Amino acid sequence: MNTAASSLFEVVAVAPHGGLQTERLRAGSERQASEQVQLRGLRVLSCRAIAGSGSETEGWRGFRRQKLDVGLFTDELAALLDAGLGMVDTLRTLAQKERDGRAREALEAVTRDITEGLPLSAALSNRAEVFPPLLVASVAASEQTGDLVSSLRRYSTHLESMRLLRGKLVGAAVYPALLLGVGALVVFFLLGVVVPRFSTLLEGSRHELPLASSILMSWGKGVSAHPLLFACLFIGSIVLMVYGLIRAARSGWQVPGLQRAWLIGSLVRLFRHAQFYRTCAMLVEGGIPVLRAFEMSRRLLAEEDQLQLDIARRQISEGKPIGPALSQAGIADTVALRMLEVAQRTGKLADVLARIATFQEAALGRAIDLAARLVEPALMILIGLVIGAIVVLMYMPIFDLATSLQ
Repeated sequence: MNTAASSLFEVVAVAPHGGLQTERLRAGSERQASEQVQLRGLRVLSCRAIAGSGSETEGWRGFRRQKLDVGLFTDELAALLDAGLGMVDTLRTLAQKERDGRAREALEAVTRDITEGLPLSAALSNRAEVFPPLLVASVAASEQTGDLVSSLRRYSTHLESMRLLRGKLVGAAVYPALLLGVGALVVFFLLGVVVPRFSTLLEGSRHELPLASSILMSWGKGVSAHPLLFACLFIGSIVLMVYGLIRAARSGWQVPGLQRAWLIGSLVRLFRHAQFYRTCAMLVEGGIPVLRAFEMSRRLLAEEDQLQLDIARRQISEGKPIGPALSQAGIADTVALRMLEVAQRTGKLADVLARIATFQEAALGRAIDLAARLVEPALMILIGLVIGAIVVLMYMPIFDLATSLQ
């Protein structure tokens, strides 16, 4: 098989004698990988693609901080339980196949808690640093209804939808960031290399420079005299920006004033509202009361929206309908208000919350496309004006010198 056109897949299957085994193999698609395993008499439980080759995975393992893939864990847990395997055997199997030491220890600890008689939700909550509260709450609700497999699959679907939503927002910011980075490098090169050479040439002419050109030449001399200092400042600013973005992403983009930022503020708010409704829909569908779902999902909103949500929750607990309470809090628009009023009459609140999230995700996608069409040309024009201004200010003294010689 041509490895350039194939991918690496990890397949979990049941052998004819009933044992479980995990294999890694190359195939053109998940279907082909599953068929290869089935031809050997095994029953496939799950099949997933692994980014990179096996050697690449081994090579980077020491450099990447690995952790438990909660989405994959819930997928495989649901598949093994649905196949008829017991909870303890399933957790032991997942712990044995886990390559990360911390994740393996967490799964082994959960297995010990289960064998000691604790329910799965309590065992997961004891490892809160590994398993998110939403997963614990979903499992706890399913233990009341006896629908654990469906609850795990709902949570896995929820994680995938959130990942796609975040990827859409981050992907829209990649090209503008590249434009700014390349533009900054070009400006740094002009100031550090080209401008000082022009400055040396113009100083020998003893011709009086225009004020703007003189300031530019001074900047060029400063960059040329201390290139390492300016290079460190430039790299340091990039590192700080990346660090700030990583911290902001880990905190759920809880950055003060971000929702009030020009152009991106409305996108961030819409993104947070879509996350909020999608998460609430998953929790309500799993059997969690709506007020409890709102409380668990409030951290997905900005701080000002969280305060308004708390007011809305108090009003709902006092008997006010959900739609008007969220609308007054600024969390539900007109369409969401009407849909929530319908849900109040029909009782299909989980479906309505999921539909509201879908509408908001579609609106977010359209808004991102529109913003990208506006921001990218604006950045190109800005970078062109800055670079053009530097070039013009460099050549203006030469033009004046040529005019005076004539």
